[in-house]
Amino acid sequence: MTVFIIFPLFSLIVLYLLFLLLFRTHAKAVRVALDLGTFIVLYAIHVSLIALTGHNYVGWLLIAVLSVFALNALWQRIRQVDIDYVQMIRHSWRIIVLIALPVHLVLFGIGIRQLMIS
Repeated sequence: MTVFIIFPLFSLIVLYLLFLLLFRTHAKAVRVALDLGTFIVLYAIHVSLIALTGHNYVGWLLIAVLSVFALNALWQRIRQVDIDYVQMIRHSWRIIVLIALPVHLVLFGIGIRQLMIS
């Protein structure tokens, strides 16, 4: 189970393959795997931050996620007259996974570097 937290990209691939077997369509499998994989990636960032610093940053992580939702709602409000909440939530959730994966990879690299130095 630790492999899924250390390597969230691996967990996204495993989720994609499972949902591809379940749904039999590529697009649906990618959507559901990314939606569920976002939780895994955010948890992996949380675990990485605790391992690197020894402090809990769940509050800051939650603020970052909510700010993505707020900025996306503002952007959608500027582009359109009304906000489509379902579309806003869907886009925000996918933006979060696109931001969270590189952040986790950077934290993973910093952890490897600290492990090699000490």
